[in-house]
Amino acid sequence: MKIGFYGQIKRPFGGAAEVTAPNEGVTVTALRRLLAERYEDEAILERSVRAVVNDEIVPETHVVFPVDTVEFMSPVSGG
Repeated sequence: MKIGFYGQIKRPFGGAAEVTAPNEGVTVTALRRLLAERYEDEAILERSVRAVVNDEIVPETHVVFPVDTVEFMSPVSGG
């Protein structure tokens, strides 16, 4: 599955990431841990980084399947 990153969280990953998810799925929490381990960066574990699956913000317990579109986005601030 291809994972997109937006905002400040994009920097540690250098763009999109490819992850093989099991057919039975994986929780957002488990996916975050996998990404943190693979890229040796814990920024993805920050609670402020939101998970979006199929264009919907989802909770950490949401199960992601290989056919899903997954994105992570950092909070946006401005003035």
